[in-house]
Order: sequence, then structure tokens, then C-alpha cells
Amino acid sequence: MRYEVDSQIYQSLVTYDKNTYKIIPELASSYTVSPDGLTYTFKIRKGVTFSNGDPLTAQDFVFELERILDKKMTPKPSPGNSFFEIIQGATAYYNGTAKTISGVSTPDKNTLVLTLSKPEKFFLQVLAMQFLSAVDPAYVKKVGNAAFDTTSAMGTGPFELKTNNQNKVVLVKNPRYWQKDQWGQQLPYLNQVTINVNNNDQVDALHWEQGQTAFMSPWLIGGDGIPASQYVTIMNTPKYKQLVLKQPANSIFYIGLNTAKTINGKPNPLSNVLVRRAMEYGFDDSQFVKINNGAVLPLNQPLPSTMEGYVKNLDSDAKYGLNVAKAKELLAKAGYRNGLTVDMWDENTSVAMKEDQAFQAMMKNIGITVKIHDVTWKDFLTKAMSGTAQVYQSGWVQDFPDASDFLNTLFNSDQAPTNNNTNYDNPQVDQWLNEAQNDTNQAQRDALYGKVINQVMSDAVWILSTPDLI
Repeated sequence: MRYEVDSQIYQSLVTYDKNTYKIIPELASSYTVSPDGLTYTFKIRKGVTFSNGDPLTAQDFVFELERILDKKMTPKPSPGNSFFEIIQGATAYYNGTAKTISGVSTPDKNTLVLTLSKPEKFFLQVLAMQFLSAVDPAYVKKVGNAAFDTTSAMGTGPFELKTNNQNKVVLVKNPRYWQKDQWGQQLPYLNQVTINVNNNDQVDALHWEQGQTAFMSPWLIGGDGIPASQYVTIMNTPKYKQLVLKQPANSIFYIGLNTAKTINGKPNPLSNVLVRRAMEYGFDDSQFVKINNGAVLPLNQPLPSTMEGYVKNLDSDAKYGLNVAKAKELLAKAGYRNGLTVDMWDENTSVAMKEDQAFQAMMKNIGITVKIHDVTWKDFLTKAMSGTAQVYQSGWVQDFPDASDFLNTLFNSDQAPTNNNTNYDNPQVDQWLNEAQNDTNQAQRDALYGKVINQVMSDAVWILSTPDLI
């Protein structure tokens, strides 16, 4: 299920205070962190029950952590295991060399203690994600993992799952929900929420304009905001514009350039940094802004401008701009005076295909022929995550608001090819990323991430296209 559904059914130890980055307790009534930054002690909120009436205890979080770290769990293991490797004994449990997680204990039914192997400044942000939500062990064992993850979800959140299929998700009020608003009124206010799912964004916009739906594709995981085709109309119509919530999204969109020396056994010309830089100078981001009808803005680095660690002034060799003559010069210097051919992979959405065709034309101007492969989302993911997509267009939305979620996840060589789809491998960048990962001094982390950003841009690993703002 998608985030917007999960977040209404499940709850975590901690969460964010409204629309801020401030962490506050959720199912934990309070928490403390030891001076060395290694031990986190959570007092579990008393009186909370799952929607089936079973009481919440600290052991419920242990059970879910073991599910996350079970690489043999069927029908498929959790994709969140790497976020919790920092807990002592987590790797041994995941690899099957230990039957328990040594860094986890429950002194009593209302106390959970998590001990890390190294300090991690953003560990609370990791806990605010949906992965380590409270689940009822007895219920999961009763319905099975497959049903629990799809049609029989059940948690402590404000809503229960009534219907979940390809076309519709229906949530109904959890009568046992524990939380009240600031005036003492029982939450949630709504008795039912229906989420209609379809692949036609123009229909979504029409239904919203007609008042048939309350929200249109909110920019959460799986949502795309206002469709580009309707953006100008909605933003230029006063009665619609006043209903639009517009805010920067911690997300990035980019064209990845595979740096591997060979792809499928054949030499890869993009392993030459001069070729990648030529492609940077051949790219005109204003065309992508135009295709999206102004709903997006250009970006010059692999970190949103709203994030801590963003570099305001890049080094000179980390900056690019449209310069066809420079691009051709670099190609000639790389040995491709007569041009070359590359394969580009992308999802077959209407906007993506327009962007791919625009990119194809840009590259033709500098002597590079781009063969486009627009495929289904599933097939695109398979290709990209295998590390065999030579050129591809993709994006990233924050898991949690920290630079490591973008930079370490997408550029550390140990993340290739699943997350680091470009197969980028720079030992110096790895060293900076690994140092920043466990540094508790934010100023030092920012300095390290600044070095990473400048080096990655100098190495022309990505062509930055646009961040989505709606």
C-alpha cells in the first residue's frame, strides 16, 4: 500500500510536529537519548489498543523490527532493512547468524530500548518513517504476511482498511482510536475516506474542478500534484488557485548517466567523464520547465534547495549551462568527433515521453543519437535497478529530511546498483559520505556533503532536470 494509506492505519514511535521537521512522540509518550548518542529509550503510551482491541506493548515494535530484518519473509522481504542496520545485532539477525537482535530490549511491557552500533544524527527521523510502526503479532500470524500487507492491514491509526484494490481504497473510522484534538474531541472527524485510483490525470483534475473529489493527487508518495496539462488553467483561475496548497517538495528529478565501463558486456562510452560533461552542456532545462507548464523549477545539484546541506555556491567545475559548442568540443576530445549512440529508458507516461523526446533533440544538436525505450513502471524499475540502463530519467523523494537520504543512498558505491543506478564509484566520495553518516556535528556534516555535491556534479553523474513543487 502507499504512504498516504499506511499513515492512516499505522503509527510509529515518533512523528513530525505538523508541517515541521521537529520530532515529537507518537506511540511513545516520551523518549530519551544517552549522551553518547547510542541508546534510545522509549516509554510506550499506555491505554492504546489496535483497532481490533488488542493492547499495544513494547514487544509489538520488536516483532515488527524482526519482520523488517527477515530477508526470507514471504511473499517478499521488507525494503526498509538497510535503515535499521545501525542497531546493534541487526546485521547478524538479518544474515541469520543470530536469533535475536542484541541491541533491542524491553525491560517491561511499556519500555523499548534500542542501542546503536554508531551514533546516527538522523535516527529519530528514520523511526518517524512507516517501517517500524506498531503491528499486532497475534493478528499478523493469524492472517499471514501477504494478507496483512494488502487486504487485511490493521494498526493503531485513526482509520481501518475496508477496501483495497487497484481502483479504490476505502478507509473507515477506527472506533478505538486513542487520540483527541486540542479541544478534547475524539479523532478522526471523518467516518470514511475513499481514494479513487486511475491513470488519467486529466480525469483527476476534472473531478476535482467539478467538486467530485476533495483532494487531487496530493504530493505524497505516489502522488504527482496538479497535472502539468491542467496547471496553467488551475493556477490562472481564482476559484481554483485559492484551493491550491503550494510548497517546495523535498524531491529531485534527474537524468542518470551510467558510469560503468561496460554494460551487458559492451564498452560504455559514458564511462568517460568528458562524454558525460558534454551531455550536461547539451541540456536545456528551460525546455523541461516549458513541457511542465511552469509547474517545476530548474535545479543545479542533487539536493533540494530546502534541505540542510544545500550548496549555495557551487565550484566552477560543478556548474553547467547550455553550450553546444562546448559540448561538441568535449565529445571530440573524448574521441567521438563523429558522435555516438546511447539508449535511454523511462516510464511511458505522457509527460515523461515528451521530456524524453525533447532530450533526444537536445542531444542530437551536439552529435549524440538517443534511442528511447519508454516502458511500464515495473519494467523501468527492473532495468534501472539492475544497473544496466545506460541513460534513464528518474527521481527521488525524501524518506526522511536529511541530506544522507539523497547523497549516501544515491551515490555511495555500496548502494550500486539498486539505489545507485549509475554505478558511480568514487572512493573519495565514499569516504566523505561514510564520515558524514555517523558524524553528530551538523556543521561538519554540511561541509562533507558540500564536497560530495561538488564532486558528483564535476563528475557529471546526473543531468539535473527539475524538482516538482506542487
